[in-house]
Amino acid sequence: MIWARADGCRVWDEHGREYIDLTGGFGVAALGHGNAKIREAVANAPVVHALGDLAEAEATQRLRAALPWPAKLGVTGEDAVEIALRTALLATGRPGIVAFDGAYHGTGLLALAATGLERFRQPFAPWLPGPVHRRAYGDDPGELPADTAAVIVEPVQGRGGSRVPPDDFLATLRRRCDESGALLVVDAIFTALGRLGEMWPGSDVADILCIGKALGGGLPLSAALFVRSQLEAVWHLGVEDVYTHTHTGNPLASAGALVVLAEVPPLLPRIDELSRRFDAADWRGRGLLRVSDGDAAAAAEAGVLVIPVGDLVQAAPPFTITDDELDEAFARLKR
Repeated sequence: MIWARADGCRVWDEHGREYIDLTGGFGVAALGHGNAKIREAVANAPVVHALGDLAEAEATQRLRAALPWPAKLGVTGEDAVEIALRTALLATGRPGIVAFDGAYHGTGLLALAATGLERFRQPFAPWLPGPVHRRAYGDDPGELPADTAAVIVEPVQGRGGSRVPPDDFLATLRRRCDESGALLVVDAIFTALGRLGEMWPGSDVADILCIGKALGGGLPLSAALFVRSQLEAVWHLGVEDVYTHTHTGNPLASAGALVVLAEVPPLLPRIDELSRRFDAADWRGRGLLRVSDGDAAAAAEAGVLVIPVGDLVQAAPPFTITDDELDEAFARLKR
């Protein structure tokens, strides 16, 4: 399928057929496709390209000021995970990672090593770093191995099927990290910025919070947020940044992110309303990260775009979806 046009919560393919989009572009289009304020902010940006670690645009500086904690910026969600895990190595001097079954943290080799989905890891197994100690998602991992630099966890698993852990799970991980001196990295790339009905899920226990997807308003942007602010200093390794990209802090993406940070908080009550509608329709998960039994190809045939997750279908719709659009999507999926 080729997307020819997208507007709000609807997509048109190359043949002109219209679909209701419950994917939100994989959770990216939190404010809907083609959001007018994001388009205006991007179009009016006086600087259009990033300068890596040489300099920053004014929009990037404003973004840093708008974020609640110091940040090291990336381009992809995987960048934020890489930054967080490397921070843990620099801060503790230990190489070990505790990660969970069903986890998805990205496809770069370090993030992939922490990912718990074998279909992603297996082709590259000979090159994956470690050690990685795998544990059951939702369970107390017990005393952490002595080499543990970080525990990395999603507040609700995304690619793992919108799995919701017990309420005390993150607090238990915080306690285990405190006991061992490891850092707790919360990968909220899919779930932050309103997806679960709150801006910064897991920030109450995290040392580092990874965000991305919706952050750039459709443009590639991520961040590792140093909730424990002193961790930012471990990257002061000399005059040259040893983890950077040409497009780090891209000013167009930063301009979009400033709109997202302003527009999402007033939508949180609406996200709660939409979440209850998913509950009533028997979709499992939390907030606007939901799964149901179904087939993605059959859903597309019915005119609804969903994310395939094994033998389930997943919904991560824009926060701007209307009641009528959601009811229409549910009705189409039942045909």
